[in-house]
Amino acid sequence: MPSSVITSIVSFIGTNIDDIFILTLFFAQCKALTVVLGQYLGMGALVGVSLLGAFGLSFIPEGYIHWLGVIPILLGVKAIFDRREDESKSGTGVFGIALITVANGADNIGVYIPLFAGYSLPESLLAVAIFAVMTALWCFLGKKLASLPWLSAFLQKYKRVIVPVVFIALGAYILLG
Repeated sequence: MPSSVITSIVSFIGTNIDDIFILTLFFAQCKALTVVLGQYLGMGALVGVSLLGAFGLSFIPEGYIHWLGVIPILLGVKAIFDRREDESKSGTGVFGIALITVANGADNIGVYIPLFAGYSLPESLLAVAIFAVMTALWCFLGKKLASLPWLSAFLQKYKRVIVPVVFIALGAYILLG
């Protein structure tokens, strides 16, 4: 059991290290509760699909997962043309954040399915609990980074450029990956 704890933690960190940057951007432009709910909804979807995949049920054939990259590209393009400050209308509300989390985490599925397939039921439940705690830690770190005065000022000043560029680049990376 201790080895499954370490493996679960390392798997989460390895597949979500890039998510810290995205979370920092979200925390700089959205309410904290919106970001946390969106992140948990997105991570829950990724873990749920992975668990189903580990038990032999696959919704998306592996060759099509990269098409999830279209989601952040569309949200990035929308952000270019959307000049409103209301986050619920800019695509970065709870569901927008969840969609970005799922798209950014498409590669997580490729790691999590074999991880869960190799675990017993108690180990799988433990891994899900670890992922929930690690998601909270990721949100905490993203919020802390976004609250750094120099970083917050930079992100606020340039968010109309940074957010679309990051989303479009992320989508391209997923599509080409």
